[in-house]
Amino acid sequence: MINKKNKYKQQSLPLELRESFERHDFIVGKSNLEAIKWIDKYPDWKEPGLIIIGPNSSGKSHLASVLQLKSNWIIKHSENINNEDKDCLMPCNMIIENIEKISNFIFFLHVINFIKENKFKIFLTSRRNLKDIDIDLLDLKSRLLAFPQANILMPTDDVLVGIILKLSKDKGLKLNSTIINFILNHSERSYKSINSLMKSIDIVTLQRKVKITIPLIKELLDLKKFN
Repeated sequence: MINKKNKYKQQSLPLELRESFERHDFIVGKSNLEAIKWIDKYPDWKEPGLIIIGPNSSGKSHLASVLQLKSNWIIKHSENINNEDKDCLMPCNMIIENIEKISNFIFFLHVINFIKENKFKIFLTSRRNLKDIDIDLLDLKSRLLAFPQANILMPTDDVLVGIILKLSKDKGLKLNSTIINFILNHSERSYKSINSLMKSIDIVTLQRKVKITIPLIKELLDLKKFN
């Protein structure tokens, strides 16, 4: 639990409706330090690729965007693989998101082999550990297990505060230290829950044209408990 006496400097946040995915916007803490070190290390990767594993809304797509901006990687998703998108067979560095949703294992293996044979890199993201994904193509499973893996763990307090402030800035919301501490002490401590709550705050304050208060936060948290 966060000590309510902790002081987070009150923010006067500018209106900025574009969500930012640049490197300096990524909130770094103990829970994701391993993953961001890999991104900062690129292009000095000796390995042919990397798999980032982490919960929903934990910043995997943010890291993918950082890598794309850093070196013009191509971003693809599980549906591109499942539908055998020919653009997945381009000779380039490639990001494939949500590999736990891939069912077309043969094409997926073909893409990995193609990228590796052409001496490019591949960056994969997943919400689930490889051991928990049912992959019945042994060649694909062994190829994936050969990639280094970096895990994003459940968020620590510093990361949660950073996420709240970042989303506040992205959405043009004004939060003071009292409200931040209330959120930390009363909300579920996960990336998904914090993202969902901040989205609800944004929608409700716009609809009602009201300021952000503790009673409003409590109301939204209570609604989420029963949904």
